[in-house]
Amino acid sequence: MEECRKERNHKRTSRKAEQDMYYFIVNITSRTGKGKRVWKMLEEELEKRKVEYQAFFTKYKGHAGELAGKLTKKYQEDVISLVVVGGDGTANEVVNGIQNFEKVKLGYIPAGSGNDLARGLHLPKNPPAALQVILESTELYPMDVGKVSWGRGLEQSAYFNISSGVGMDADVCRRVNASGMKVFLNKLHLGRVSYFVQTGMTLAEMPSIQASVQFDDGEKKRIHGLICMAVMNHRYEGGGLPMAPDASDQDGKLSVCYIHGVKKLSAVMALLALVKGKHIGFRGIELSDCESCTLWLQEPVAGHTDGEDLGDPMHLRYECLPGALKIIR
Repeated sequence: MEECRKERNHKRTSRKAEQDMYYFIVNITSRTGKGKRVWKMLEEELEKRKVEYQAFFTKYKGHAGELAGKLTKKYQEDVISLVVVGGDGTANEVVNGIQNFEKVKLGYIPAGSGNDLARGLHLPKNPPAALQVILESTELYPMDVGKVSWGRGLEQSAYFNISSGVGMDADVCRRVNASGMKVFLNKLHLGRVSYFVQTGMTLAEMPSIQASVQFDDGEKKRIHGLICMAVMNHRYEGGGLPMAPDASDQDGKLSVCYIHGVKKLSAVMALLALVKGKHIGFRGIELSDCESCTLWLQEPVAGHTDGEDLGDPMHLRYECLPGALKIIR
């Protein structure tokens, strides 16, 4: 683990007897280089405030999780203040790298294109303002965390902050990440547009799938012609798409939204309603809240967690971990 910056030991007397040490994990390549500019602003503010901190820059995909794992293992006897500077994917990596949620206070400064985690937590979009919230916070916000397990024996697992799903929304994430469109549109500050463009393209090619779902300990329910299922911890995914308008990250439940049993033209209408947040009660769209649910698919389907590719699973289990993560807010 390479340390990129370490502030001199400096103690301040303020609302705390001793100023916290903050450990920053920074994705300087987020939003096509925006992360680098964001970090420069934050660094200036940290030095101005004489804050003790260490910063670590990510170098490749998955590195944020490795850094989080090494930091939380190194300081496993203490509760550390860990701050993520990047997009939703960087935050996802960090949460999956943390060794023990009980030993971490997590701060987040959005610097991505979607920023659905910041949107769900009502964090400022302006980086210095988001930093101010972290530095001046007097209490922690206990946030639920989602967990998805998959594989024939559910032997693989991952955490998610925002959402996890299968079908169209997962395929859209895969296409957006694989195409150069997102990079180009990010330069024009239109990164969210790439999600909507790819949604239309994906829907035109997306097959309907036979599936079964079981909520909590209820009966198994057949789903005919599944187009997508999004298991939400927050209200928004995909750069502001309100999949679950009534979702709460503090109710100990996940909100499941799935589209099924409709023709593609009807699915287009359903998606237009969804974009406006007016899809509740719309034919072909169902929403359910649950503490856990299990999904069986008759064929492999694209899956994701917070936009990160899960491959093509056929058997998944979702569960909510109530208040597992303590957010500095």
